[in-house]
Amino acid sequence: MVDFKDRNPGESLESFIDRVVNPDSSYVSETKQVIHTVAELMKSKSVNHKIGSTVKGGSLGKGTAVRGRSDADLLFVYTDISSIEMLKSELPALLEELHSVLDRSPHIINSVNHTPFTIQFDIEVNKKPNEVDLLPIIQLDTGDRSRAKMNPIYQKMKAREDLREYYFKCLAPLQVDFVSKEDEKIKRSIRLLKYWIKTREHVLKSYAAELLVIKAYEEMGKPPTGKMETLDLMKVVFTKLSDLENLEVSWDKYYRPSSYYKPLPSPPYILDPAFPYHNLTRQTSGTDAEYAHLERDAKIFLANLK
Repeated sequence: MVDFKDRNPGESLESFIDRVVNPDSSYVSETKQVIHTVAELMKSKSVNHKIGSTVKGGSLGKGTAVRGRSDADLLFVYTDISSIEMLKSELPALLEELHSVLDRSPHIINSVNHTPFTIQFDIEVNKKPNEVDLLPIIQLDTGDRSRAKMNPIYQKMKAREDLREYYFKCLAPLQVDFVSKEDEKIKRSIRLLKYWIKTREHVLKSYAAELLVIKAYEEMGKPPTGKMETLDLMKVVFTKLSDLENLEVSWDKYYRPSSYYKPLPSPPYILDPAFPYHNLTRQTSGTDAEYAHLERDAKIFLANLK
């Protein structure tokens, strides 16, 4: 019998999610408070530029963290940096400044690492490490995120391939908003899929799992979550995973994919609803065997899911 790891015989799916998958609420609350103090420290001590606001992303910010595994993105929105070009020029200095402030944190911080766009580190909460990424960004949108208002931003990005990665980081708040607004019932299913991926050691990215569950819910017709069974949603999710040759996930909320992909990628694809050119499947060559394993496992799992 194929089942979720550590699920007891006869245990309902909802009970299993509560017992094993969902994070401890007090731990999440404490982790959020620790992350908040780091964010406030950065905002108060940054001297050369002004941080106007902080967006909390990652699984912690989206509300999709699985027990024993949480990550957070701290997106610092700089209000006195007026363009992507200026952000690119100032970014190395911004990261150095954030790192120097991080050294003053009262929390236990380990494994600090720099990338061209972020500072990555682990911060301890109750002696457990939590992954955190710090990202300096600017606010690209005016608050109106309709497709018409977002189009000029995407057109600039389309014309400047050399700056796309900088645009990508600055559009992360749209990713957070897209996932975090979902109902808790949908997030329970997201956590369950993430748990399955983790325990089965599959290659599907966390954000891809979030988007896949959201798309499956939409394809069910968005039934009232109070009446929807998690099992029914998971069957749709695993049906999609068991047929990767036809897995096509995209949205046109912020942009039309056909304007940026000519033609659209061959399935399987899961396109980032917030950022053109970001396909969350087949990121590198040589992954076909891993996806074939994912598909086979999903087929077996689907046949036994109950």
